[in-house]
Amino acid sequence: MQRIHVETILPADTARVWQAVQQVPTFLYVCRGLFGVPALAGRTEPFEAGERGTGWLFAFHLIPAYRHTIEVLEVDDTTRTVRTHEYGGALRSWDHTLHVEPVTDRSCRYSDTVEIDAGRLTSAVAALARGIYAYRHRRWRKLVDKHMSEPRLGAGGGCGQVDAAEHHLDD
Repeated sequence: MQRIHVETILPADTARVWQAVQQVPTFLYVCRGLFGVPALAGRTEPFEAGERGTGWLFAFHLIPAYRHTIEVLEVDDTTRTVRTHEYGGALRSWDHTLHVEPVTDRSCRYSDTVEIDAGRLTSAVAALARGIYAYRHRRWRKLVDKHMSEPRLGAGGGCGQVDAAEHHLDD
């Protein structure tokens, strides 16, 4: 088992980032370019504790990689934490914790922590995961800059929030 942890300070209100963390379109946006999950296309409901689903993961949106299962164990509004248990392909377990916490009244820390077990492939999968999360955190910063940062508040940006009903977010 290997643990990775990646965190980013985002120039946005904690509550807005926490709302976005729970939305499927946000997940699809931050992963866009690396992999696609067709089973989630068009979904507008937020992730909820107790959900479980299995679907194909497509590398670069083209190459079927493997069938991935996710179980949402916890969505805690008090601690602003989502915990999942995931597996499939080479992954025996991919236990993921997403967390948002305030830094100032206009910024927050977003973090991903993953415990990975892929048997003999664990080290290689952990190295790949570090790259995936570095990419996702860059996409998070881009998302905040375009849709949630403070300067947008006066520009008629709908309070700077991501619309959960929006199936696509501009790159």
